[in-house]
Amino acid sequence: MKKLLLSLFLLCSVSAVQAASPIAVTWKDLQGVVEPYSDPFKALTEDQIYNLSVLARVIEMQKESPEKVSEARLKIADDAKESLVADSIDIEYLFEQRLVIMEKRQQAMSSTNGLFADQTIKMAGYMLALTYEDGLVSEFLLVPTFGACSHEGVPDANQIILVKTKTPFAVGSPYEAVSVTGTLRLTSQEKDLYLVDGQKQIEMAYSLEDTIVEPYVSKY
Repeated sequence: MKKLLLSLFLLCSVSAVQAASPIAVTWKDLQGVVEPYSDPFKALTEDQIYNLSVLARVIEMQKESPEKVSEARLKIADDAKESLVADSIDIEYLFEQRLVIMEKRQQAMSSTNGLFADQTIKMAGYMLALTYEDGLVSEFLLVPTFGACSHEGVPDANQIILVKTKTPFAVGSPYEAVSVTGTLRLTSQEKDLYLVDGQKQIEMAYSLEDTIVEPYVSKY
């Protein structure tokens, strides 16, 4: 009986320590598992992709607004098709695969890792403030690289986290590198990001609640 009580005590102690310790998570950890698939478009050159897109666009225009398809545009489409045929490109097959591959890519971009759902995690990234007033931030996007969504392209949805802090915190810049600790939620949503040159609607797959934010300190 004494050994049983001691075991239960030790087990509870370990559980308490684990509950108190956030899980260290990397950006790669947030990517969900997607069934491998073959992407025939990866084997194409830039010129072949361009010719394929030109041809597809003209075909769509002929279906939707044939009156807008000029002779010059038809000539461009014919030249694009001729070039693809000369390269032995199976145009019909690629057109059939287009929507399939788009769906697969979308799944890869938005798939999440359920292992960390509702867990307390800790990770680092760059802040993109959604609220920034008098040097205080209470809500921001966490992204993996500096300039993402603003100067650089928008990351995949599973590489963006909406962060809500416990209390507003002071920052020197709305784009600082930070370390965050909070409860991770799987919440697909969109937010408007206001930039100097305009507005972007950003899609994210995660959110972080009751977050503690600290300046990021490099280990190197």
